Amino acid sequence: MAAPFWIENVADYARESVGPIASAVGRRAPGSLALGGAGKALFVETLDLGQVEAHAEAWSALAGRALEPNAFFEPGFALALARHLPARRRPRFLAVWRDESRQWLVGLFPLAATSHGLARIWLDKQTPLTTPLVDRQCAEAALRALFAHLQESEPAVGLVLPRLTQDGTASRAILAIARETGRAVETLSAFKRAGLLAGSNADALARRGASSYALRELYRRRRRLGELGKIEFSLISEPAALQGALEEFLALEASGWKGRRGALLRERKLADFARRATQEMAGGGQCQIARLSLDGRPLAMGILFTSRDRAYFWKIAFDERFRAYAPGIDLVHRLTAVLAGRDDIALTDSCAIANHPMIDRFWPDRIGVCDIAVALDCARPGGFRAACAIERLKRELRQRLKHAVNRTLRRKVS
Repeated sequence: MAAPFWIENVADYARESVGPIASAVGRRAPGSLALGGAGKALFVETLDLGQVEAHAEAWSALAGRALEPNAFFEPGFALALARHLPARRRPRFLAVWRDESRQWLVGLFPLAATSHGLARIWLDKQTPLTTPLVDRQCAEAALRALFAHLQESEPAVGLVLPRLTQDGTASRAILAIARETGRAVETLSAFKRAGLLAGSNADALARRGASSYALRELYRRRRRLGELGKIEFSLISEPAALQGALEEFLALEASGWKGRRGALLRERKLADFARRATQEMAGGGQCQIARLSLDGRPLAMGILFTSRDRAYFWKIAFDERFRAYAPGIDLVHRLTAVLAGRDDIALTDSCAIANHPMIDRFWPDRIGVCDIAVALDCARPGGFRAACAIERLKRELRQRLKHAVNRTLRRKVS
């Protein structure tokens, strides 16, 4: 079981180690690179969407061996999302193989377009985590291959790795390789979001994160809701049933404030992506939909993905006509009890924004998330620093504009 190091104030988790693997760089044909080390060679190539789809089985196997899990970079989710994006927004995939036979994938890195001197790991609005998948048995070699290949092939002075779990096993391996190869690292942003640890108690968490009064209110509203009809909570995972549940979720999300902006059903391609991703993940037992209903009608719903011992609370929606009964909070409280009691889930990521007004109160533990940049060309430290300064300025201006627009239009942020 991988250790959730990045959770605050949680001790006594064993740290996974990454064994050192020596490597050296050799020139290859354009688009490929071989790294030799300890008598072995790693083969690197860049694949487009169609080419990487042919290796979906090897990709899935890598996810099972990855240093750190990430459901959003598994083929069921990532391929579904990439297929439904416009061609200009689709990622290319840097694949690192154990050798040129392409039988064993040891690293896969979705890449967005290089801009302002920085190559970038692919980040989409639908992917709250972009920790890359690297084989735990040769993580150092795979990461060396990544940096060496980009240095050889990209017109970039650095690589941006967004939405990493701060102090997670993958981010620590990345920082270790950067130090060993003399590459500068800069943190572009960092924040904390809610997480749920296995073995937690839903009521105790509510008292710690919110208050005893908030917990009493939750139960009072639950009783009042029960006076209106039959209340049922369920977790749906069977693919056929999940398909119908997703359609309920899409309609529920679109009926509320998200229907005015951000709801999946507002864009046909986004809705199609959600249908494909949930079905693909459900086929591997990696998707569930939580459903709270009143006399059979959905009041609140949430979509969860899993990857090994991690769960990800990707989306939530509720019927705003019942806002006075706080059905979303009720759903989270019931779901907390289920997730915290599962032996196979060590940690659930809320996938929420920082300082979320609801989930932060009921899941008071925190997951650190950061965006970092790693220098590619060690001979141009000034260029790397300048590119990072431009990146920070762009982000600050974008955030200020977004805040001003939201304030002017009185938009809800979630």
